[in-house]
Amino acid sequence: MKATAGKYLAVFHTQVKNLFEYKMNVYLKLVRPLVMVAAVGSLWLVLFSLTQRDRIGGLSRQGFLLYLLIIRYIAVFSPGSASISEMNEEIRTGNITMRLVRPIHYPLWLLVRNLPIPLFSGLIGLLAVMILAGLLGGMVPGGALGLLFALSVPATILAQYALYQGIGILSFWVYDVFPLERFYKTVSGILSGEMIPLTVFGGGIQAVLQYLPFASLAFIPGGIYTGLFSGRQAASLVACQYGWAALLWMLVLWMYRKGLQKYEAQGG
Repeated sequence: MKATAGKYLAVFHTQVKNLFEYKMNVYLKLVRPLVMVAAVGSLWLVLFSLTQRDRIGGLSRQGFLLYLLIIRYIAVFSPGSASISEMNEEIRTGNITMRLVRPIHYPLWLLVRNLPIPLFSGLIGLLAVMILAGLLGGMVPGGALGLLFALSVPATILAQYALYQGIGILSFWVYDVFPLERFYKTVSGILSGEMIPLTVFGGGIQAVLQYLPFASLAFIPGGIYTGLFSGRQAASLVACQYGWAALLWMLVLWMYRKGLQKYEAQGG
């Protein structure tokens, strides 16, 4: 078991070294959310002014900007389209055979290899936002909500990687998965709360959407941080997050086994 774990630790360590070799990747990941928040946030501030409302979806102007910053830096944890592209290329060209002959589990290897740069960049970004919010007198969750936010972020990361790997694994059945990826991003952008907090939809719709797996990707951690939930509700949502993460990874591993059976049956 120790030897098995050592293989993946070696991969992780190599990627950590690459992180410091290619610092520009980190800088770009840290700056891009600021540009996106500046663009989207300005539109919401205009909406606040036009409607002359102090709150929209339970958030003030300051809360809305903070929510956008939090969810954009949480999105940094995602492996991104490059991971799907790589899986699609390896599976449809047969190059995955080179991975299969090695003593590694391909989905786990991908997770360990793709994690360091997004993880480091996302953590730095989140810490910077929290420190800045504290210095400017903004929201910084403490006590139970602070702990629940800290627990929510790993569940978000696990769900992100499961969904991206699931799309990539569909390459065993679909020649080009990029239309599926674009469809997923469109649906996820709405249902995850990335474009607008789910509280904007109203109580009935929000009650359903917040317990779907997409809400784990943005709305739940962003909502916990900005105080949209009570402690009990936040705890329930974080438990739901981990339940969905476990279910999604079981689905990914099942799809991978089925995909390998199809691949080997065709003489891959």
